[in-house]
Amino acid sequence: MKNLIIVTRTASDGTREALREAVRKHSTPATGISEIHEIQAGEDIVAVVERRLRDAFDCVVAVGGDGTVAAVAHVLVGSDIPLGIVPAGTGNMVARELDIPLDVNAAIELIAGQHRLRKIDAMMITGHTYLLNAGVGINAEVIDRTSRVGKTLFGRSAYIGTAIWEVIRAKAQRLEITIDGDTATYKATDVLISNCGMLARGLHPNSVAIHADDGQVHVCITCTKSPLAYPWHYIRKSLFPRRANRIIHERVASQSVIVRSRIPLSVQADGDIIGTTPIQVDVYPQAIAVIVPCN
Repeated sequence: MKNLIIVTRTASDGTREALREAVRKHSTPATGISEIHEIQAGEDIVAVVERRLRDAFDCVVAVGGDGTVAAVAHVLVGSDIPLGIVPAGTGNMVARELDIPLDVNAAIELIAGQHRLRKIDAMMITGHTYLLNAGVGINAEVIDRTSRVGKTLFGRSAYIGTAIWEVIRAKAQRLEITIDGDTATYKATDVLISNCGMLARGLHPNSVAIHADDGQVHVCITCTKSPLAYPWHYIRKSLFPRRANRIIHERVASQSVIVRSRIPLSVQADGDIIGTTPIQVDVYPQAIAVIVPCN
């Protein structure tokens, strides 16, 4: 077996050293040969992986955060080449969602040792692959307004203060949302399109079960008239689920989701601002085979 290991530029020296040691430790004739490619300034991950796959690698391993994982996955969509993940980012939400070890040595041990392949869904937006979520409204504004310095210093906690402020100042916008060809209009403060259950539960605690391999994405549309309506909805839904106000609309899409607005609104995908509305999210069911634990 021939493995290509792609290491993001932002990986720390400690991560790189731990990776090299783990590869040496777990490389055997049975596990095959592993080649490490460290991304350099000016290199594009997608272009590098596309070029290197001409050398007939059997597996590609992404070492980095969720953006690195998605970039490598983009090249593997629809192929039989499995994706290995060594988490080395801030959130590492793809790894967490799939129960992949967060420790470098343990992640390499999983790839080299006993594992199974899990085919997960992907979202395609403007020619790029995303694995976690996409959104318009509060969730996008939180991403846009949380500073890089704050994320470096406080990790995921940096988003909390920004999120509270954005909920307080949020104003509903008239949005036209088309789900699998069916169009409806909402006056909404937030639209979250999720392929990742862990993130969706963090933002919407009472949301339905969301799985990365169920062939669909979950669309959560929040329509609030005041900042207090959002937490009050969850209190009422927990205590009186049948009488809760319908300020949150939950739907699923197996083909596509299109969001249009009268004025351009920021759009985020997998934690990065990627442009403004309109946005079209195409669903690719079971598009990528990922190496995950057997249990």
